[in-house]
Amino acid sequence: MRDSPSRVSHRLSDFDYSSNNWYFVTICVQDRECLLGKIINDKIYLLPFGHIVKSFITSIPQYYPGTNVDIFQIMPNHIHIIVGLEAHGRTRGSAPTLGTIVQRFKTMTTHNYLEGMKIHGWKSFNKKLWQRDYYEHIVRDENDLNRIREYIQNNVINWHKDKFHRL
Repeated sequence: MRDSPSRVSHRLSDFDYSSNNWYFVTICVQDRECLLGKIINDKIYLLPFGHIVKSFITSIPQYYPGTNVDIFQIMPNHIHIIVGLEAHGRTRGSAPTLGTIVQRFKTMTTHNYLEGMKIHGWKSFNKKLWQRDYYEHIVRDENDLNRIREYIQNNVINWHKDKFHRL
């Protein structure tokens, strides 16, 4: 029998991802397909699905009380978000984890994209709309937070240098 490759988690095994903290998250479209928008003259123009993604990002605090979306940027084939979690008065395990929030986001936006494929004839995607994993960074301090905010704010004008850039 052939051994299937095991996936290694990049999450810290002893860290509580529902704890009070700021988290920098990057979520990529599968195969880095540019389904979210286009950059023209250093400005992002969202495609219809990009607008749906934006509405889901801004609604995160409505679905998860104690969360805050500090800043985000939708790029043609990925998104960057800084999410704050406040688990005041909750016991470990009773607050949503970062993974729960990201999973719901992926599920709900995928459902909406599938509807767009049926109704509007949007381009089909390869097996999954979003890459399986996501990048996260636990923000360490105010300097780290400000550095990440600046990176996110400048992401559109640096698109040509971005590792996710795809023509």
